[in-house]
Amino acid sequence: MDVPRVGPVVVGIDGSANAQRALLLAGRYAARSGASLLVVHAIGLTEVIDGEHVPTHDHEQEIAEHVDTWCEALREADHTDFEIRLVHGAPVDAVLRTAHDDDASVIVVGRRGAGNRPELRLGSTAHQIVEHSHCPVLVIPPIGRSTGVDNP
Repeated sequence: MDVPRVGPVVVGIDGSANAQRALLLAGRYAARSGASLLVVHAIGLTEVIDGEHVPTHDHEQEIAEHVDTWCEALREADHTDFEIRLVHGAPVDAVLRTAHDDDASVIVVGRRGAGNRPELRLGSTAHQIVEHSHCPVLVIPPIGRSTGVDNP
C-alpha cells in the first residue's frame, strides 16, 4: 500500500520578530507531520542590510548569510532538516510560487497587520497569500496583539 506523499511546509520569512515565530511554528509543524521544511525569503531589487538599502545583485551572499542567521532559532530547537531558498520577486509571489512548484501541504506566514479596522489586521501579504494559495495557510498573529474579540 502506497503512503501518500506529504508536501513540504513552506514558511515565508523577512527577519521580523513575528516571522521568527512563524518559522519556529512551521518547524514544529513540519516535524510532527513528517514533512520537509522550505524557508523562503523574497529578494527584490534592493534589500535592507545593517539599516541601509543595497542592490541585491551585489549582496546575495550577504543576504543568504542573514537568512541563515535568522534560521539559527530552528537549529537551537533541534530542527536541522530544512532548506533555505532566496527567491527573486515580491514576497507574495515568492511564497506562492515556491508552494505551487513544490506542491506544499501548507504555507506558514506571520502577520503584521496593525490597523484598528478588522480588514487591516491580517496584513496585505498574509491576505494575498490566503486569497491565492492552492493549499491551507497558517497565519501566525503577533504575540500580545489584541484580536478584537471580547474575552468573558
